[in-house]
Amino acid sequence: MPDARNRIEARRRSRIAGFTLVELMVTVAVLGVLAVVAVPAMQGLVNGNRLRAATGELQAAIQIAKTEAVRRNVPVTLCGSSDGSTCASTGNWTRWVIRGRDPATPSDVDVIRSDAPTGGVQISGPPAGIVFRPSGRIDAQAQITACLPTTNPADNQRIVTIMVSGITSYASNNGGGNCP
Repeated sequence: MPDARNRIEARRRSRIAGFTLVELMVTVAVLGVLAVVAVPAMQGLVNGNRLRAATGELQAAIQIAKTEAVRRNVPVTLCGSSDGSTCASTGNWTRWVIRGRDPATPSDVDVIRSDAPTGGVQISGPPAGIVFRPSGRIDAQAQITACLPTTNPADNQRIVTIMVSGITSYASNNGGGNCP
């Protein structure tokens, strides 16, 4: 008799131990709905962070160029570059470079810093670059745009404005998923 009781008890426990097919299907359906809602929101968050990071890098590069112009007492140029060492005469900045003369050896032009956007961010700026005078000022207000070719987030462009005094500000812009 004890054997029969043990077998009945074991069968009862085995029925309780697992999940039914209906429970599994409901769980999978709930996870599917959550994924459909969460993935686009997460993608917008990631893209927004990429744009913020690129904007921060550009503002840091502008500040370095301005500071080096004042420190070296020579003009320093922030410009687009294709090779990371010379300025390219294009508005599409696949890289950017900060170049300035070394006061100790005026015939030499130093590359102070070179960088490139990451995460699919596209940068566009003045084809001739931005030249900071020894006073830290520039001749005319300029703009550099960081952009992601996507509609998520809707404001897919960050426009960094450099005023004549060398001070920067930035604004978000809805480019409709397009980049300049």
